[in-house]
Amino acid sequence: MAVGVLVQPVGAVDISDLIYVKEELARRFPVRLDVTVSMWPLQLPISAFNWSRMQYRADLVNSYVSSRLSGLIGGSRFALAIVGADGYVEGLNFVFGLASRDIGVASVYVPRLRLGADQALYRLRLLKESMHELGHLLGLEHCDNPRCVMSFSNSLDEVDRKDAAFCDRCALKLVRAWPRA
Repeated sequence: MAVGVLVQPVGAVDISDLIYVKEELARRFPVRLDVTVSMWPLQLPISAFNWSRMQYRADLVNSYVSSRLSGLIGGSRFALAIVGADGYVEGLNFVFGLASRDIGVASVYVPRLRLGADQALYRLRLLKESMHELGHLLGLEHCDNPRCVMSFSNSLDEVDRKDAAFCDRCALKLVRAWPRA
């Protein structure tokens, strides 16, 4: 059985970036993915905006996406929200992304990924963070291999250092958890 992934734009996001993520996720994951792109962007929920920080609370964005897509996700179907705004969680200044496994939603926040990057580098960062967050949705934890896409990134330098690939150990965990039909 394929894992279903809906790539969902939230806020102002370039559709060509979503199509790139769709194609690369299906090609690079060690398990079979059925990836689709939503052409209907969701608006960012004002209730998740923190005016003093000028950022969105990532956990609230994920909950909002889950509520809007409740009929489309669940079981082996997940949502990957690509968000055109800056996000954070309590205790951190920002996040590149956040996975909420219990509700089947992960989000990736694009503004910081664009910093100091041409289009190719930005898209590679977007892909790495999308793979990372989807890996969490599929049950992976952070990896201690700094080259693995599942390693934790606290800066753009750390995102840039890791590969857009799972290490052998993480790939094996995915294959064991999500066998091909």
